[in-house]
Amino acid sequence: MLDGLKNKLRAAFGMKAKPPAKNEVPAEIVNNKFVQKAVIKKVRRSHLRKLGIAFAASAALSTGLQYAPDLVSTKLDTFMAEKNFAGDFSQNFHAQEIRVYDRFNPLYPFHLAGNATKITWHEGMKDGGIAAIPLTIATPFLYTGMLWQGFTDMLPGNKLDAFSISNDDPAAQRTVYIRPPGDFSLTRFMGDFSGVNGQKLEFQSDREILRDILFQFVMLHEARHGDQDKSAYGLANESDADLYAFKVMKARGTDEKLLNEAATIVAHARAINGAVGGDYGHASTFTFQRGEQRIFDAHQDAAAFDRLHALLTDIDARNHDAFPDNMPRGNRYLYLTLAMHKQGLLEEDPGLKKAADAFIRSLAYFDRASNGKIIDNSYDLSKIDLGYLTMKYKPVPDKLTPAKAPAAPRPNS
Repeated sequence: MLDGLKNKLRAAFGMKAKPPAKNEVPAEIVNNKFVQKAVIKKVRRSHLRKLGIAFAASAALSTGLQYAPDLVSTKLDTFMAEKNFAGDFSQNFHAQEIRVYDRFNPLYPFHLAGNATKITWHEGMKDGGIAAIPLTIATPFLYTGMLWQGFTDMLPGNKLDAFSISNDDPAAQRTVYIRPPGDFSLTRFMGDFSGVNGQKLEFQSDREILRDILFQFVMLHEARHGDQDKSAYGLANESDADLYAFKVMKARGTDEKLLNEAATIVAHARAINGAVGGDYGHASTFTFQRGEQRIFDAHQDAAAFDRLHALLTDIDARNHDAFPDNMPRGNRYLYLTLAMHKQGLLEEDPGLKKAADAFIRSLAYFDRASNGKIIDNSYDLSKIDLGYLTMKYKPVPDKLTPAKAPAAPRPNS
């Protein structure tokens, strides 16, 4: 702008305009809005072209890896053998092949994204050719989302987990991929499954032996998912996978006393995670007790823990002044449950009471294993306010015309 003004002054006094410096674009061109828009469009096209090339290269790599699974995964039996678990585990499952991802392999995210996309198309096209249109629209988002998940799976500090990915073809035609847990220890298992500090716990069995049993449990649980109908029965599938994992270990000759202790740990961890963490989808505690289940049982169990968690969350928000700031949520929820139990509120809902009693027993079990370091039996339950639960709900004042609000309509029975 200043150079333009100088040139105008030079022209006014009959002087020659100062030529633009070498490689310098005249200000008149730089400030031209049409030129600016053209430059922006060109830069944008360049970035989009590079992004398109990167996406195409990523998709090509993902596609190629589907034909070379050994680059990113290992067969289940080989994987378990490398962990010093001898035997043919795959013989206990119907799937044609079960493979375990190397979750820290840099190619893992690309295979995961490609495999998920392939399965989605495979299952979607069973509904007919018309499904190709919505699948085409959804594919870039599905692929990108799974690619991102694959990279985040590799980050340190992820929760202990494993998950299986398979389709709904007949089990004998499926290739199942399992993402194994990363860092695995008894302390990590307890922390991630229940929030209980596993370092404080002393069990009857050796901790390392229990660790091995629970590692097998996690892997066998996921392998079982590869055989199941994944289009329905989600809640029942989770409980079945828990139960079947222990059946496999028992059939393979694992010590029954050791298995019973490990199953007890899992059942109690599931109850705590259902009540405290809201993970009602894995509420297998009562399935362990029954030894079997109906589809309706699974939904009842899940609904009971879901209601308990929702209720405890609501009461906890109402009673934030009743607890020290550093008290763990699990302890707060226990005292809230005990207070409801003491006042007889749980008697009004048998399903809710069943879940609450399981939650209390589970924390009591781990408290005994910690030599009384988890639960403070001297906590004063009278600090907890439950009176509001039985009061009639008071909505905010109506803002209607006329001022006197009419009664709400009642639907016909």
